[in-house]
Amino acid sequence: MFPIYVKEPGFREPEEPIYYLLTRNGIFQVKRTPLFRSRIRVPGLLWLENEEEAAEFLLPAIPAKILAETMAFFREIFRKYRAEAAVLLYLREGAGEYEIRIPPQRVSGGHCQYEIGPNPAGCLRVGTIHSHGAAEAFHSELDDTDEQYDDGFHVTIGSLHAKPSVSCSLVVDGRRFDLRPEVALEVMPWQLDPTIRLEDAEDVTAEPLPGDSDSSGRPSAI
Repeated sequence: MFPIYVKEPGFREPEEPIYYLLTRNGIFQVKRTPLFRSRIRVPGLLWLENEEEAAEFLLPAIPAKILAETMAFFREIFRKYRAEAAVLLYLREGAGEYEIRIPPQRVSGGHCQYEIGPNPAGCLRVGTIHSHGAAEAFHSELDDTDEQYDDGFHVTIGSLHAKPSVSCSLVVDGRRFDLRPEVALEVMPWQLDPTIRLEDAEDVTAEPLPGDSDSSGRPSAI
């Protein structure tokens, strides 16, 4: 068993002939002999057990009321603009209750750009829910870019022109972990009353439909 050192500011070279060095860019095996001194990157420490990347959703399922308000907003934006839209999802600390906020956003058929801003008082932001308009629910490359540094719970809801589809995931340190919707949602989007309405957000601005959109607003690429 060889010692392990962490390369922090001020690190000083130890005297051991062989040791492992944990650095910002990986693990290195360091050797010192009369012939050479080396630093070789290694994939791990052979005597340790393997581990797999994982993330587990620990919060209660999103209630039907919150999802219904979200769906009403998405449907209204799709009806008016044939566009995607997004809401921010918060948990009120202490009460353990979910809330949504509609952020200022520019919406279009293939994307929406929104401003996150500070958390409401007493709330912790836990993720986002956004729509894909007439397209199926999935996490696109644009979603990966938007959420790369946004640890949390992210939901995509698609097929707003028909039976809605849904995709759920946790994003941690740029890694996406798929979740079964029934683990994270109290009801499925297609089980909700489509007549429930949420007032329009004043800060939603529509951009022109892409030139390659079809009559339902579905763009060729999301």
